[in-house]
Amino acid sequence: MAALVVACCLLSACTGEPPAPPPAPSSPPLPEPTTPPPTGLYGGVATGGIGVELLLATSPPTIFDADSGTRATLPGVPGGDRLVSVLRVGRTPVVLTGPKCQRITCDPADVYVYLGISAPRSLGKAVSAAPGADGTSVWLIRQDSPDNCRLEHVALTGTSFGQGTVAACSTMVRQETSYGLLITVGTGTADTVDVLIDPATGRTVQQAPRILSAAGDRLVLAGLADLTVLDLRDGTRKQVPLPVAQTTPLIVPSRDATVAAVDFGTPSWHGTGTQTRDLWLLNLGDRTWQQAPSMPFTTENLKQSGLDWTEAGDLVLDDGVVAAWHPGEPAWRLGKAKLTGALQAPGVVTS
Repeated sequence: MAALVVACCLLSACTGEPPAPPPAPSSPPLPEPTTPPPTGLYGGVATGGIGVELLLATSPPTIFDADSGTRATLPGVPGGDRLVSVLRVGRTPVVLTGPKCQRITCDPADVYVYLGISAPRSLGKAVSAAPGADGTSVWLIRQDSPDNCRLEHVALTGTSFGQGTVAACSTMVRQETSYGLLITVGTGTADTVDVLIDPATGRTVQQAPRILSAAGDRLVLAGLADLTVLDLRDGTRKQVPLPVAQTTPLIVPSRDATVAAVDFGTPSWHGTGTQTRDLWLLNLGDRTWQQAPSMPFTTENLKQSGLDWTEAGDLVLDDGVVAAWHPGEPAWRLGKAKLTGALQAPGVVTS
């Protein structure tokens, strides 16, 4: 190193130029914040309302208008101390409701198709359910006996596309795309793995320890310090640096699968009991990030809230209030009605 410095000095003397100045010191890293983010989502209450209706995963499920409040609870669906989840299939919500349990595997849930304020349509019982790629059907894991399950494809009208194929009861179905059905194998075990399969043959299309989401032609894979966007059209993989140090965020793709909402929720901010939420948008084409307005913020509803997209491309968040934001807008539009008590639950848009 000393010889290199001498050589540089000799070269400088030979050319008659003064020595190059030493490099400027690099900027020190920004200090970690010492106080938590502001409490609650900031935005403006829309004068004409935001026009969003949700089906909330309460027991029984609740139809909730963001501007006027509760419309009704779903008739004919059992209530009480039950485990309830909702998913959207195309433009139609589907409900799973079953008794709470402490075991790794629980009894199958009752599956219902939302039909507005009319009594919903029953699709029988299933261990798990996933939206079909056509937007008019679901994939179900049916349990015929304690150790015997099968994968079945069922239209939202109730028509079955055959008796189905044998599946492990620990298999969780998640999402179908035109490239296959995303499932998690070995749910609740140390050998959990995520697989994209051809549901007709069972052939593995792609496999990874953790596939966070399927969005159109792409899969989003978890990494040690980044995400990977896998293009199923040509098999290319592009790594995406994370804007927040959290490798397993919740990812909810838009309906056209061009962008995805990525929720970097933190249940214990700096080791405290404070929960924070930090929402970003990931452009799945050019893999760029955009932070949503009013982020991050402190919340008490990290596990009792939901994200969804409207057909018009608005991102909808229910966290104390129902809020809508169209990418590019400067702020969230807030509904007038508040979500309090048992109403604070994950929800999906009803259309």
